[in-house]
Amino acid sequence: MSDAPESGPSRMHTTAWSVVNGARLGGDEGRVYLERLITTYWKPAYYYARRRGMDHHAAADCIQDFFARMLAGEWLQKVDQERGHFRGWLLTALRRWVGRARTATGMDRLTLVNDEIVHAYEREDRETDPEDLFNRAWAKSCLDEAMRLMASEQHQGTRARQVQVFLSYLQAIDETGQPPSYDVLGERFAVPETTITNDLHRARSLFKTYLLRVVADTVGDPSDAEQELWELRRWLS
Repeated sequence: MSDAPESGPSRMHTTAWSVVNGARLGGDEGRVYLERLITTYWKPAYYYARRRGMDHHAAADCIQDFFARMLAGEWLQKVDQERGHFRGWLLTALRRWVGRARTATGMDRLTLVNDEIVHAYEREDRETDPEDLFNRAWAKSCLDEAMRLMASEQHQGTRARQVQVFLSYLQAIDETGQPPSYDVLGERFAVPETTITNDLHRARSLFKTYLLRVVADTVGDPSDAEQELWELRRWLS
């Protein structure tokens, strides 16, 4: 019995059901989609295994084997978009796999655990429930994908500057814990403070559009996207 529940690569949504469908293609094209899928969701899966009591090496091996099984292709044939959220399917499959701690052999493997993922896990609250930690890491992966899409698609004219202003604003918060002053951003981009204000307002609105686009592709019914977006906000709060 299977342990999983029955259920253009360069521009794709890496959190999308379209990626799952692409991974079913097989061959080189399918593998590109699948490796993108695994790269995106390795971190939530690794966090989940760690919180279930595994040390770094055990968790890395367990999740490596989990995704190696996915690389073999059997599970993806059973994923049904009409049954709901891909997040839910992945978490259920992961819960079963980690619970059994089975080692997969004879399959292609990917080495994706890096120091950044390990250090980020170590900074997490040790009291967090495993599934809550998975969901929070999932939410962050959705934010990262929305940001990646926005930056890759909005790279010309005024929109490109708005996106870069927004990215600089977020980077400063990430590095210092404080938002940068608008006059500093104005000097960096050689525009007035009022332009920075307008750029941030428009970029936030644009980012929400991209985030909704990413989230909508992870749910079985597009009408569920707003509810899933609300869940993402809750996990990140």
